[in-house]
Amino acid sequence: MYGQYNPYMGATPQMQQRLNYLQQQQQQMYQPTMQQPMPMALKGRIVTGMDEAKAAQIDLDGTSTFFPCPAEGKIYEKLIGLDGLPIFRIYEINNSQKQPAYAEQNIVDRLVERVDRLEKQIGGMNHEPDADNGNATEQR
Repeated sequence: MYGQYNPYMGATPQMQQRLNYLQQQQQQMYQPTMQQPMPMALKGRIVTGMDEAKAAQIDLDGTSTFFPCPAEGKIYEKLIGLDGLPIFRIYEINNSQKQPAYAEQNIVDRLVERVDRLEKQIGGMNHEPDADNGNATEQR
């Protein structure tokens, strides 16, 4: 007798519809939904110097916070290590790129002459024709 008791048995049709609607809403709320991945973002802000970066408050969760300093050409990184101690790293922009070394024109000219002489010496021997230099012959 107690297992078949329905307190809503005498409810009006409008109340029964409302109850069904609320039950559907509740079921939808508790169903697992696919979560969209959060876009990756770096934490930090621009600073004017190393002292400002060292004094800045950071999260204690171990994630890095970056402090770019355009005036100094440096980026400061601050985080809490696994041992609970702060870690402070400095990255410096290196603009001193090595310029390519070019040979002097007289050295290049001498090398071209040597190659020409070697090609003439080899010319009497059996070798493949050089199509790039115009001495190719038609072979059938």
